[in-house]
Amino acid sequence: MDHSVVLAEREVSGLVVARVGSVEATTAAALPWVVLDGAGRPIMPAGEFLRELLACGNTPASYRSYAFDLLRWFRPVNCTMSQS
Repeated sequence: MDHSVVLAEREVSGLVVARVGSVEATTAAALPWVVLDGAGRPIMPAGEFLRELLACGNTPASYRSYAFDLLRWFRPVNCTMSQS
């Protein structure tokens, strides 16, 4: 990667990311929280990551926190994918 290249700044002050999707509690011990897209479908890559997180011994509170972080990350990704 050439670090001497300066990237042009992008104007993002008008960027609006829809607050779609949610994090919902489940009754499944293997997946106590699920990240849902705007249509209410599970976001599979998020679920896979969260299962791995739980398998590594993280607490349910950490798991829930990561679920909300993933939701915030997938919102603009979801907007980009739905516009293509």
